[in-house]
Amino acid sequence: MAKKERLTPVYILGPGALGLAFAKHFSEHRPVTLFTKAHHPQDYQYTYQSHSEPLQVQCTPSPSGGQAPQQQIGELWLFTKAHQVLEALTPLLPALKSDAKIVISHNGMSDLRALNQLLGPNQSLYFMLTQQAAYKPAADKVVHVSQGLSTLGAANQGAEKSLASQLPLWQQQIPNLVGSDNIHHARWQKLLVNLAINPVATWQQERNGALRAPEYASDIMALVHEAITVAKAQGLDFSLVQALNLAYKVMAQTAQNRCSMLQDKLLGRETEIDAMCGYVYKTAQQLGLAAPVNQLYYQRIKGDTP
Repeated sequence: MAKKERLTPVYILGPGALGLAFAKHFSEHRPVTLFTKAHHPQDYQYTYQSHSEPLQVQCTPSPSGGQAPQQQIGELWLFTKAHQVLEALTPLLPALKSDAKIVISHNGMSDLRALNQLLGPNQSLYFMLTQQAAYKPAADKVVHVSQGLSTLGAANQGAEKSLASQLPLWQQQIPNLVGSDNIHHARWQKLLVNLAINPVATWQQERNGALRAPEYASDIMALVHEAITVAKAQGLDFSLVQALNLAYKVMAQTAQNRCSMLQDKLLGRETEIDAMCGYVYKTAQQLGLAAPVNQLYYQRIKGDTP
């Protein structure tokens, strides 16, 4: 039975760096189909620790313009930006099996309730946080930098029922994968680190390590403190000192990196500021709270203020 499960085809939406890196993990165990758009390459080269090889995946066009998907999808992984998830998943809904497993992974926060409303009672929704790192030096090439820790947890009742049986199968295929019994708390914890790094690094156009300079400390503290206040209003308790310590540790570990938001900004792509500072300040407004520094950085990155 386990062997049959491992051979279940996996479908991946999003041929970005992480999507391709995880496609490599899965391709060593079972067939992988990658949804691509017309302008995407159809063949990819994968590199890890100076070893390069062709990525063993099948590419197929992403459904668009009312086109009905031809596939019957039992397992779907989405590696898209937070603001793209709903739009990306919707055309694939007719192709999902009644007991399909859907895994989402992105930076920042998104409201998963909207996704769950689209799913059937036996379809399982999971969320994965990952410290795996990769980049694309060219459209058809991916360099896998780090196989760091990934944390996966249930995002609806169907996933809660199947996580215990499903997780060991994924752990055979994904290095350094652990389960979480409270992925919402884990997502908030990751958000606090993102808030300490991405907005300031992007506005100042600095690499992560530069944020340890004293002149950035007050804004970093305010961004994280405002988010912790919002989390507390939602029943989640975080320590400001612990959150800042973790964030500064990540800055040191990734000192030479440009954060993903800065990379997007430099390339003229839409950033995930809505899922970070935008999420905090808009949620604060709904709760009758203030988050002025998150609002300021949201407007700065969006280009709404000098």
